[in-house]
Amino acid sequence: MKCIVNLLDQTQLNFEKFEQGKYSSSSAELSTLWKTQKLGFHMEILRPGTFSCPYHLHHYEEELFIAFKGSAMVRQDNEFFEMKEGDLIVFKAGVAHQFYNHTQLPFQFLALSNKDPNEICEYPDSNKTWDRQQKKLFQNGVEVKDYWKDEENPDHFWPENLISK
Repeated sequence: MKCIVNLLDQTQLNFEKFEQGKYSSSSAELSTLWKTQKLGFHMEILRPGTFSCPYHLHHYEEELFIAFKGSAMVRQDNEFFEMKEGDLIVFKAGVAHQFYNHTQLPFQFLALSNKDPNEICEYPDSNKTWDRQQKKLFQNGVEVKDYWKDEENPDHFWPENLISK
């Protein structure tokens, strides 16, 4: 298997489309392709007017994002700012974050993280916690099966002037 991929040449990447309510993107899971054990990374294209994923924080994993094309708004510990082409952002463990594409153009970025077998991920907006070891999702201490439960309206947590209508 070739160990070089040009991230600017989308014909070399196998993007899979994802849509769930106000969340919509295409992602090329490169770490899965190369079967990495300790490093997770993917190229993602966030569609205009959509969110990347539910607002969350990691207990053990750190993430690094590099913006390749376009721009998006970032919610980090309930502060909001713009990330644009060429920017690099790091979320240390314990820092809650989420992206929203407030523009009319796609936002393309590379996401990179360590993989920790003990990872616990919290979702502050819905009071959920995911435990990687148990492979279970809990809401207020009770196991739930639906990852998207109570994540339907993420724009409710954002300033109205930042959300496209």
